[in-house]
Amino acid sequence: MRAAVTGWALRTPLGDSPTEVIERLLTGQRAAVPNPRFVAETYPCPLAASIPGEPKTSPHSRILRRLALFGLEVSHAAMATSQAPRGPRLGVFAAMGGLRANWDELLPVLSRQNDELRDGWLRGLKDLHPFWMLRHLSNNAHALLAQDLGARGDGVTFAGATAGAMAISAATAALAEGAIDAALVFAYDSLLEPEQLIALAACGALSSATLRELQTPYAEPSTHAICGGVPGEAAAALLLEREDQDDRSLAFVEAADSADGEKGLATMATVAAVAARIAQEDRVIDGCALADPQRDQEERQQLSLIIDPAAQLLAVQSATGFLGAATSVVQTIVLGSLLRAGRLPEIPFLHHAAPGPLTPLTASVSTDARSALGVSLGAPGLAAAVRVSLPPTIGTGTASVLRSRFT
Repeated sequence: MRAAVTGWALRTPLGDSPTEVIERLLTGQRAAVPNPRFVAETYPCPLAASIPGEPKTSPHSRILRRLALFGLEVSHAAMATSQAPRGPRLGVFAAMGGLRANWDELLPVLSRQNDELRDGWLRGLKDLHPFWMLRHLSNNAHALLAQDLGARGDGVTFAGATAGAMAISAATAALAEGAIDAALVFAYDSLLEPEQLIALAACGALSSATLRELQTPYAEPSTHAICGGVPGEAAAALLLEREDQDDRSLAFVEAADSADGEKGLATMATVAAVAARIAQEDRVIDGCALADPQRDQEERQQLSLIIDPAAQLLAVQSATGFLGAATSVVQTIVLGSLLRAGRLPEIPFLHHAAPGPLTPLTASVSTDARSALGVSLGAPGLAAAVRVSLPPTIGTGTASVLRSRFT
């Protein structure tokens, strides 16, 4: 099943609009810098890719944290770009990084308690945020956004590394069944938090490199490069309607996800099996971008079993950082925008690709492709894929106009 995308918006380390993001992608930029959120020299990965700035002032700031506020911000922006129906037939589908402990407020309070917990209020409980417990509920952002929009249709909140793909699939199914007339899918995640750096490093996903030493995905192995990627963060939103709305569609999207029981990252065979469920004759694929020569090679081998071995290989997360639950929604917007522009970006700092199937791009190129696959993975054993395609109304005339901005 697929749905029509009739509105979208995002906030990423590479920019706050699809145009800005793909302009920076097409010039080979990446967002990795020394962690801007906290001093990370003692953590496994000192680099990070953060959304610049802070969310706009919101009445929900008392309850929602920074990334959730970005999630609401992009949701309202996506609604503003679409003519999708509002009100009781609008469903909200949320994707977040998971129920992670944010101990920055609680630990100082606990450290001031005595063994008998006497005078607990005076020793620090009074300093806790008044909505501390509320701020840790997983569906806060979902509930507050539905209230803002008056959305009373079916909806659900998903959590975890593949939550974005799960939300797209659930929204598509609800549309196909006629339960709702439009779906707002929004996702947000930050992998810059200390506990996430430790967990991802334990999976072998993160790099301990400096910017100079950072390994490039799909590159020939180097004795000077240190394997692994960089944590990132993003918020993104899609307005989905049934696919017969192709007269005002930006793109079509379908998604799939799975888990294989691995304690760490999913296997590349799992990634390929998930992609195979939605793949057609696609010639463009956005890979997992793990920047690990062994895993990169296995990914290319496995994917070549389900798509054209000559397909062009991108690595958007090598530029944005790993995006967790937001990955599939960001991929939908970025791949849709690239297809509409008729351009594909190089993999940042990739000069010589390792031999093997698929064609990692070392330079930006024009394309007449009308579809693209995006794959991603996470722990424990999670894999996701999205397929983005252009509607018939986006023809060569439109593509040439869009392409002229980026050539």
